[in-house]
Amino acid sequence: MESHKFDMHVHTRETSKCGKLSGKDVAWCYRMAGYQGIMITDHYHKEYFDSLGQMNPREKIECYLSGYRAAKKEGDKIGLDVVLGIEFRNVETEDDFLIVGITEEFLYQYPAIYKLPLRQAFKLFHDHGMLVIQAHPIRFTVADNSGENEFRTYCNNELIAMVQQNPEMKEISFSEWKDAKKQKRAGKFSYPLLLRLCQLQCEDMLDGIEVYNGNIQWAQEPDKIDRILREHPEYLRVSSSDFHEAAHLGRGGMVLEQRAADFRELKQVLSRQRVMDWIRR
Repeated sequence: MESHKFDMHVHTRETSKCGKLSGKDVAWCYRMAGYQGIMITDHYHKEYFDSLGQMNPREKIECYLSGYRAAKKEGDKIGLDVVLGIEFRNVETEDDFLIVGITEEFLYQYPAIYKLPLRQAFKLFHDHGMLVIQAHPIRFTVADNSGENEFRTYCNNELIAMVQQNPEMKEISFSEWKDAKKQKRAGKFSYPLLLRLCQLQCEDMLDGIEVYNGNIQWAQEPDKIDRILREHPEYLRVSSSDFHEAAHLGRGGMVLEQRAADFRELKQVLSRQRVMDWIRR
Protein backbone atom coordinates (compact mmCIF):
# COMPACT_ATOMS: atom_id res chain seq x y z
CA MET A 1 0.00 0.00 0.00
CA GLU A 2 1.29 3.45 -0.91
CA SER A 3 2.06 5.72 2.05
CA HIS A 4 2.69 9.42 2.44
CA LYS A 5 4.81 11.05 5.17
CA PHE A 6 3.26 14.31 6.33
CA ASP A 7 4.25 16.85 9.00
CA MET A 8 1.55 19.31 10.05
CA HIS A 9 3.49 21.58 12.45
CA VAL A 10 6.19 23.50 10.57
CA HIS A 11 7.52 27.07 10.94
CA THR A 12 9.35 29.39 8.54
CA ARG A 13 11.86 32.17 9.16
CA GLU A 14 9.89 34.72 7.14
CA THR A 15 6.97 34.72 9.58
CA SER A 16 7.86 32.98 12.85
CA LYS A 17 10.58 34.83 14.76
CA CYS A 18 11.72 31.51 16.20
CA GLY A 19 12.05 29.96 12.73
CA LYS A 20 15.61 29.48 11.47
CA LEU A 21 15.04 28.42 7.84
CA SER A 22 13.31 30.16 4.97
CA GLY A 23 10.18 28.69 3.46
CA LYS A 24 12.17 27.67 0.39
CA ASP A 25 14.79 25.86 2.49
CA VAL A 26 12.10 24.22 4.64
CA ALA A 27 10.52 22.74 1.51
CA TRP A 28 13.85 21.35 0.35
CA CYS A 29 14.66 19.88 3.77
CA TYR A 30 11.40 17.98 3.92
CA ARG A 31 11.63 16.79 0.33
CA MET A 32 15.14 15.45 0.94
CA ALA A 33 13.95 13.79 4.16
CA GLY A 34 11.40 11.76 2.21
CA TYR A 35 8.23 13.59 3.21
CA GLN A 36 5.41 14.01 0.69
CA GLY A 37 3.76 16.95 2.41
CA ILE A 38 3.85 19.55 5.18
CA MET A 39 1.47 22.08 6.71
CA ILE A 40 3.02 25.49 7.38
CA THR A 41 1.83 26.64 10.80
CA ASP A 42 3.55 29.94 11.51
CA HIS A 43 2.61 31.64 14.78
CA TYR A 44 -0.64 33.58 14.54
CA HIS A 45 -0.97 35.79 17.62
CA LYS A 46 -1.13 39.37 18.82
CA GLU A 47 2.62 39.71 19.41
CA TYR A 48 3.42 38.92 15.79
CA PHE A 49 0.90 41.34 14.32
CA ASP A 50 1.82 44.09 16.79
CA SER A 51 5.45 43.72 15.66
CA LEU A 52 4.44 44.73 12.12
CA GLY A 53 3.68 48.27 13.23
CA GLN A 54 1.28 50.59 11.42
CA MET A 55 0.46 48.44 8.40
CA ASN A 56 -3.20 47.99 7.53
CA PRO A 57 -4.78 44.58 8.23
CA ARG A 58 -4.47 43.33 4.65
CA GLU A 59 -0.79 44.25 4.50
CA LYS A 60 -0.21 42.40 7.75
CA ILE A 61 -1.81 39.25 6.38
CA GLU A 62 0.38 39.58 3.27
CA CYS A 63 3.44 39.58 5.57
CA TYR A 64 2.08 36.66 7.55
CA LEU A 65 1.60 34.55 4.42
CA SER A 66 5.11 35.18 3.08
CA GLY A 67 6.66 32.09 4.69
CA TYR A 68 3.88 29.81 3.52
CA ARG A 69 3.94 31.22 0.00
CA ALA A 70 7.71 30.78 -0.28
CA ALA A 71 7.42 27.15 0.86
CA LYS A 72 4.45 26.54 -1.44
CA LYS A 73 6.22 28.01 -4.46
CA GLU A 74 9.27 25.81 -3.93
CA GLY A 75 7.18 22.79 -3.03
CA ASP A 76 5.31 23.04 -6.32
CA LYS A 77 8.66 22.96 -8.14
CA ILE A 78 10.14 19.97 -6.33
CA GLY A 79 7.10 17.78 -5.74
CA LEU A 80 6.29 18.55 -2.09
CA ASP A 81 2.69 19.24 -1.07
CA VAL A 82 2.53 22.41 1.06
CA VAL A 83 -0.73 23.16 2.90
CA LEU A 84 -1.61 26.41 4.66
CA GLY A 85 -2.27 26.19 8.40
CA ILE A 86 -1.78 28.42 11.41
CA GLU A 87 -0.60 27.93 14.97
CA PHE A 88 -3.24 30.04 16.66
CA ARG A 89 -3.04 31.69 20.08
CA ASN A 90 -5.54 34.19 21.42
CA VAL A 91 -4.96 36.87 24.05
CA GLU A 92 -6.43 34.82 26.91
CA THR A 93 -3.90 31.98 27.17
CA GLU A 94 -0.37 30.82 26.39
CA ASP A 95 -1.79 27.75 24.64
CA ASP A 96 -1.50 27.06 20.92
CA PHE A 97 -3.80 25.37 18.42
CA LEU A 98 -3.15 23.99 14.95
CA ILE A 99 -5.99 25.00 12.65
CA VAL A 100 -6.59 22.66 9.70
CA GLY A 101 -8.64 24.06 6.81
CA ILE A 102 -7.65 27.71 7.12
CA THR A 103 -7.67 29.69 3.87
CA GLU A 104 -6.12 32.96 2.77
CA GLU A 105 -9.63 34.36 2.24
CA PHE A 106 -10.57 33.58 5.85
CA LEU A 107 -7.47 35.36 7.17
CA TYR A 108 -8.18 38.44 5.09
CA GLN A 109 -11.76 38.44 6.41
CA TYR A 110 -10.83 37.86 10.08
CA PRO A 111 -7.28 39.21 10.50
CA ALA A 112 -7.62 39.90 14.24
CA ILE A 113 -9.34 36.67 15.25
CA TYR A 114 -6.75 36.29 18.04
CA LYS A 115 -8.60 39.06 19.90
CA LEU A 116 -11.76 36.97 20.24
CA PRO A 117 -12.51 34.89 23.36
CA LEU A 118 -11.22 31.37 22.81
CA ARG A 119 -14.60 29.66 22.58
CA GLN A 120 -15.86 32.29 20.15
CA ALA A 121 -12.78 31.86 17.96
CA PHE A 122 -13.19 28.07 17.97
CA LYS A 123 -16.85 28.43 16.97
CA LEU A 124 -15.83 30.64 14.06
CA PHE A 125 -13.26 28.07 12.92
CA HIS A 126 -15.83 25.28 13.18
CA ASP A 127 -18.49 27.31 11.39
CA HIS A 128 -16.07 27.48 8.45
CA GLY A 129 -15.48 23.73 8.50
CA MET A 130 -12.04 23.78 10.13
CA LEU A 131 -10.46 21.40 12.62
CA VAL A 132 -8.99 22.64 15.92
CA ILE A 133 -6.05 20.53 17.16
CA GLN A 134 -4.43 21.60 20.41
CA ALA A 135 -0.66 21.70 20.03
CA HIS A 136 1.47 20.18 22.81
CA PRO A 137 -1.36 20.33 25.40
CA ILE A 138 0.75 19.05 28.32
CA ARG A 139 4.25 20.45 27.99
CA PHE A 140 7.30 20.85 30.21
CA THR A 141 11.01 21.56 30.18
CA VAL A 142 13.77 21.66 32.78
CA ALA A 143 15.84 24.69 33.81
CA ASP A 144 19.34 23.77 34.95
CA ASN A 145 20.28 26.98 36.74
CA SER A 146 19.40 30.65 37.13
CA GLY A 147 22.14 31.95 34.83
CA GLU A 148 21.95 33.08 31.24
CA ASN A 149 21.95 29.59 29.70
CA GLU A 150 19.16 27.92 31.62
CA PHE A 151 18.23 25.24 29.13
CA ARG A 152 20.30 22.42 27.73
CA THR A 153 19.16 20.69 24.57
CA TYR A 154 17.58 17.37 25.46
CA CYS A 155 15.80 14.75 23.45
CA ASN A 156 12.22 14.23 24.57
CA ASN A 157 13.07 10.91 26.21
CA GLU A 158 15.91 12.48 28.20
CA LEU A 159 13.57 15.11 29.64
CA ILE A 160 11.00 12.47 30.53
CA ALA A 161 13.69 10.33 32.19
CA MET A 162 14.89 13.32 34.25
CA VAL A 163 11.40 13.82 35.64
CA GLN A 164 10.93 10.13 36.39
CA GLN A 165 14.32 9.87 38.11
CA ASN A 166 13.87 13.06 40.16
CA PRO A 167 10.37 12.88 41.65
CA GLU A 168 11.34 15.51 44.23
CA MET A 169 12.08 18.11 41.54
CA LYS A 170 10.21 21.34 42.28
CA GLU A 171 7.56 22.21 39.68
CA ILE A 172 6.23 25.66 38.76
CA SER A 173 4.55 27.21 35.74
CA PHE A 174 6.72 28.63 32.97
CA SER A 175 4.99 32.00 33.33
CA GLU A 176 5.79 32.10 37.06
CA TRP A 177 9.44 31.40 36.28
CA LYS A 178 9.50 34.09 33.56
CA ASP A 179 8.04 36.62 35.99
CA ALA A 180 10.68 35.69 38.56
CA LYS A 181 13.40 36.16 35.93
CA LYS A 182 12.04 39.57 35.03
CA GLN A 183 12.02 40.59 38.68
CA LYS A 184 15.50 39.06 39.21
CA ARG A 185 14.13 36.53 41.72
CA ALA A 186 14.90 33.34 39.79
CA GLY A 187 17.84 32.60 42.09
CA LYS A 188 15.46 31.74 44.92
CA PHE A 189 14.54 28.42 43.26
CA SER A 190 16.33 25.11 43.69
CA TYR A 191 17.64 23.69 40.42
CA PRO A 192 17.02 21.67 38.32
CA LEU A 193 13.53 23.11 38.09
CA LEU A 194 10.59 21.61 36.21
CA LEU A 195 8.67 24.23 34.23
CA ARG A 196 5.16 23.52 32.98
CA LEU A 197 3.55 25.27 30.04
CA CYS A 198 0.21 24.63 28.29
CA GLN A 199 -2.88 22.89 29.55
CA LEU A 200 -5.94 21.47 27.84
CA GLN A 201 -8.37 24.23 26.86
CA CYS A 202 -12.06 24.09 25.85
CA GLU A 203 -11.99 20.29 25.85
CA ASP A 204 -15.50 20.01 24.43
CA MET A 205 -14.58 22.09 21.39
CA LEU A 206 -11.32 20.39 20.39
CA ASP A 207 -11.18 18.03 17.43
CA GLY A 208 -7.88 16.50 18.54
CA ILE A 209 -4.49 16.96 20.16
CA GLU A 210 -0.83 16.52 19.37
CA VAL A 211 -0.06 13.22 21.04
CA TYR A 212 3.60 13.76 20.19
CA ASN A 213 5.55 16.96 19.55
CA GLY A 214 9.15 16.58 18.40
CA ASN A 215 10.52 19.90 19.65
CA ILE A 216 13.79 19.05 21.43
CA GLN A 217 13.49 21.81 24.03
CA TRP A 218 10.20 20.47 25.42
CA ALA A 219 8.48 17.15 26.12
CA GLN A 220 5.10 15.67 26.99
CA GLU A 221 4.71 12.86 29.50
CA PRO A 222 3.09 9.85 27.79
CA ASP A 223 0.98 8.93 30.83
CA LYS A 224 -0.64 12.38 30.84
CA ILE A 225 -1.35 12.17 27.12
CA ASP A 226 -2.82 8.69 27.60
CA ARG A 227 -5.08 10.04 30.33
CA ILE A 228 -6.43 12.73 27.98
CA LEU A 229 -7.10 10.14 25.28
CA ARG A 230 -8.91 7.85 27.72
CA GLU A 231 -11.15 10.75 28.70
CA HIS A 232 -11.61 11.81 25.06
CA PRO A 233 -11.46 8.76 22.79
CA GLU A 234 -13.08 10.86 20.08
CA TYR A 235 -10.00 13.09 19.70
CA LEU A 236 -7.97 12.94 16.49
CA ARG A 237 -4.35 12.05 17.26
CA VAL A 238 -1.52 13.99 15.63
CA SER A 239 2.26 13.61 15.72
CA SER A 240 4.44 16.40 14.38
CA SER A 241 7.96 17.81 14.50
CA ASP A 242 7.19 21.40 15.53
CA PHE A 243 9.93 22.28 13.06
CA HIS A 244 11.90 25.49 13.67
CA GLU A 245 15.43 24.47 12.67
CA ALA A 246 17.36 21.68 11.00
CA ALA A 247 17.70 19.74 14.27
CA HIS A 248 13.90 19.32 14.34
CA LEU A 249 13.64 17.78 10.88
CA GLY A 250 11.76 14.48 10.79
CA ARG A 251 11.34 14.20 14.56
CA GLY A 252 7.60 13.82 14.13
CA GLY A 253 4.90 13.39 11.57
CA MET A 254 2.37 10.89 10.30
CA VAL A 255 2.33 8.21 7.65
CA LEU A 256 -0.94 8.68 5.77
CA GLU A 257 -2.79 6.14 3.67
CA GLN A 258 -3.40 8.69 0.94
CA ARG A 259 -2.00 11.93 -0.34
CA ALA A 260 -2.97 15.20 1.35
CA ALA A 261 -2.25 17.75 -1.35
CA ASP A 262 -4.47 20.48 0.08
CA PHE A 263 -6.42 21.34 3.23
CA ARG A 264 -9.54 19.49 2.04
CA GLU A 265 -7.64 16.24 1.53
CA LEU A 266 -5.80 16.68 4.85
CA LYS A 267 -9.09 17.21 6.71
CA GLN A 268 -10.53 14.15 5.02
CA VAL A 269 -7.54 11.94 5.89
CA LEU A 270 -7.57 13.04 9.54
CA SER A 271 -11.34 12.85 9.97
CA ARG A 272 -11.49 9.36 8.49
CA GLN A 273 -8.48 8.32 10.59
CA ARG A 274 -6.44 7.29 7.57
CA VAL A 275 -3.19 7.39 9.54
CA MET A 276 -1.03 4.30 9.17
CA ASP A 277 1.65 5.26 11.68
CA TRP A 278 2.98 8.09 13.86
CA ILE A 279 6.60 9.21 13.51
CA ARG A 280 8.26 9.82 16.90
CA ARG A 281 12.01 10.35 17.29
